[in-house]
Order: sequence, then C-alpha cells, then structure tokens
Amino acid sequence: MAIVNRCAVGIYPSDQLLAWAERLDLDTAAAGAREPCLYLIPDFETNEEAEEILKEVYEAIFEAELDFWHRDSGTWPAERTYPVFRKWFEVRFYPLIQDLVGEEITATELDEELMGDLRTVLEGLENPS
Repeated sequence: MAIVNRCAVGIYPSDQLLAWAERLDLDTAAAGAREPCLYLIPDFETNEEAEEILKEVYEAIFEAELDFWHRDSGTWPAERTYPVFRKWFEVRFYPLIQDLVGEEITATELDEELMGDLRTVLEGLENPS
C-alpha cells in the first residue's frame, strides 16, 4: 500500500445548489446527485492551509460542478466568488489518501467531445428507454 502525496477535497451540493437545480427542473433525487466529487489537491498540514489551497482552485471546481449539473453556462450564477462557492457547496478535506491499486497513477486529459460522449452514455444508463 502506498500513500499518495496528495490530499483531497470533497465537494458536496448544498441546499442552495439543490434549490437552483430544482428551479431548472433538474433531477436532484437521481442516484449520486448528492454524492461528493473528490478533487486531488496538494498536501496540507492544517485546515487553514487547506482552505488557502481551495481558494486558489475553487473557480475551476465551481465551474466543473456547475457543468456537471447543467451544461448551459447561461443558467449559472453570475457571481462566482469564493464566498458564493462556500454557500453553494459543502466542503470536506481529506488529508490522507492511500493507494490500494498498486499501479502508477496516470492523468488523462479529457476533451469536451469525450466529456459529451461520456455524459450521453451515463444519461442513457440513468434513463433507459
């Protein structure tokens, strides 16, 4: 077992995000809708340090989460500051990640076309004809 030299932040939808999603008639009761997305971040020693790291990357996370919920960026909140981010999402920091796979971790850049294809497949699994 190896310890990964990264930490993680779990991003959970808050009541404010769920209310926005419901106004758009999005399915907030769908399987996984209230589950967190985990993002790897650099190591941190204290919660204050983790918070500083999050402040540096929150914009990318905010947009990724909104895009997950609804691709039309015109429906997203116009103000996407850090305080708004903290109102729309509950955050949990994970200071230790252990790798039980035993293989080298690799990163794959995903392009928009592939992401669209993946969404189509996943939506088909959730809504079988």
